[in-house]
Amino acid sequence: MPRIYKIVGDTTTGMKFRIEVVAEKPYDAIEKAYSLIGSRHKLSRMQIRIREVVPISPEEARSDHVKILMAVDKIYKY
Repeated sequence: MPRIYKIVGDTTTGMKFRIEVVAEKPYDAIEKAYSLIGSRHKLSRMQIRIREVVPISPEEARSDHVKILMAVDKIYKY
């Protein structure tokens, strides 16, 4: 069952971030965070420092996108 993870960190450029992702395990959430931050800001993994990975409840989530993903019962892939 997927969970919502809050990921907090910073970059070598001085930017701080807090994102929420849906993942099965904390490792998958970290990989997703590297992917999202790296692609949005053109940063490599060496430039991204993840400080905290915490599972949170759907009520604590701020992102509407994450809340919608958790509400879906089944996903059909064609």
